[in-house]
Amino acid sequence: MPTVTDVLARLRFSARLLTHPEQQRHLIPWLRSQRSDYLLRVGLPWLCFDAIAALDRLDLRGWRVFEYGSGGSTLYWLRRGASVVSVEHDATWYARVRTLTPPDAPLDYRLALLEPAPPGPVDPSDPAAYHSGDPAYAGYSFARYAAEIDAFPQEYFDLVLVDGRARPSCMLHALPRVRRGGLLILDNSDRAYYTARIGPLLADWRATVYAGAAPGAPVLTRTTFYVRAEV
Repeated sequence: MPTVTDVLARLRFSARLLTHPEQQRHLIPWLRSQRSDYLLRVGLPWLCFDAIAALDRLDLRGWRVFEYGSGGSTLYWLRRGASVVSVEHDATWYARVRTLTPPDAPLDYRLALLEPAPPGPVDPSDPAAYHSGDPAYAGYSFARYAAEIDAFPQEYFDLVLVDGRARPSCMLHALPRVRRGGLLILDNSDRAYYTARIGPLLADWRATVYAGAAPGAPVLTRTTFYVRAEV
């Protein structure tokens, strides 16, 4: 049951969407997304609604997709005809999502459990640190998690989604694995520290920013699509 605080936050956010001409159309989908397990039940990635709409316009059949962070996005890629490699750090969530994927689905689902982080300063913006900015993961390293994509050749994937933990580190490993003309998606890109240290590596990538409402949370956020240069 939602708390009074939750209900008030939802009411305030609904009113906020109504004042944004470009976001008004997302009010009803956002209200629907308040249902329990919405993303899993409908099979959608946890991105801005406008970013989801952009993905809906792409023909993903036969695409090779890698994702950091599993869930509704995993089901979405499979439903759209892609083959998927997904890496997850949470064993409980991993088991739950596994029950929702058909056994014959083209899915390579990997569990990369956390490891203790070496002692030293914690800077989640440093891609070489493998830290999460979430205090709940203080003292843990996501090095194994971020490096799962290294098992594949360079320029192997058509699309990589970075929507999990230690995102600067994941992007550092992911960028060389995206094909020319391929797509890297960074969710919650309004958090500037995600790209503070890797900006030069994105100089040749074309960025499209989708800003606005996303399923679930009563906040406005951003999802950025980076397209790798063809040459």
